[in-house]
Amino acid sequence: MITPLEHFLRDYAEAVDGLWDEIEPQVYDVLWPDTEQPIRLTFDPEALPEHPSAQLLTFGLPLLAELLSAAQERGQVAHIYHDDMNLQPYRLDQQVRRDLHVPAGMSLELAAPRPYYVAHCICWFEVSYLGDEKTQALISAAVDRRYGRLVRHLEPLLAHPGLGDERRWAFPDASAIPLERAYLIARERVVRSVVTEANSQQRERQGRADREIARMERYFADMAEDLVVRMTKATAKGEDTAPLAQRKVALEREAALRIDELRRKAGVRAQLRLRNLLHLSAPRLFLRARLIAPKQTSSPTFSISWDPLTEKTDAIDCPTCNRPTYTLALTRRGELRCDACADRA
Repeated sequence: MITPLEHFLRDYAEAVDGLWDEIEPQVYDVLWPDTEQPIRLTFDPEALPEHPSAQLLTFGLPLLAELLSAAQERGQVAHIYHDDMNLQPYRLDQQVRRDLHVPAGMSLELAAPRPYYVAHCICWFEVSYLGDEKTQALISAAVDRRYGRLVRHLEPLLAHPGLGDERRWAFPDASAIPLERAYLIARERVVRSVVTEANSQQRERQGRADREIARMERYFADMAEDLVVRMTKATAKGEDTAPLAQRKVALEREAALRIDELRRKAGVRAQLRLRNLLHLSAPRLFLRARLIAPKQTSSPTFSISWDPLTEKTDAIDCPTCNRPTYTLALTRRGELRCDACADRA
């Protein structure tokens, strides 16, 4: 059985135009494109006596860390297509009419659907929480660039066997918001999660620091009290108390420094950077539509989209408030709005 690390080595060697040859189970000769002689690698420590020139490739060793880092640098940006889906859903018009709500007495007129490729982006951010200790985490956010909305259904699709690096169909691309705007939407979402986690860590570390500060204050208070007793006795005996007074001042200074250090270490600051970006394009069905009323001679046309990935109709952006809505209405002048904006018009 081939281990995940072996799969990684094979895929990475092929991705950088190198060559690999499996000498025996878990022992490989690998020729990198910038070298003239192959190197022998093994994933099995017990194979080292039989292959003394081989290098062990396992977690925790610098060689594997270098390969993983190089692979990550090469794979910071990628573009894939998801074409393995149903583009002829059963009674699509009925599904759309069921998902959207129109005013009483009106009907929804739909044209034939047309497929377009819709762009999405999935951003993986690396966040580092820094303080008396450092912790790291990866947080992702996915954005539908057709509507500029955050979505949650894309990452489970990344293991789908139907993904490919070339599009299957000659469908045109749907309009999309700029990548910079999609990045800001994703980053804003991640920042909210980071702030919540940083505050949680801050409270936890502050609690530990408060307990440590209380213990330290008791310790230095006991030492100061002992010095006061000694100074009192020395005064009564007519002895010089200057050394004890200096020791007391130094003790107070040391206590203040240590307590200040504990308070500073209890603070948490976060660093955020974009590690990887995946562009995912998938077909979506678009339909021209308009609301029809019995006594209305004309009404504006608008676009509706149905997503095969979720098998649902997408919410429509209200032209006035830009909020997504499934409830449609017309103003007195026949302008399309969400029901709340139509009531105010």
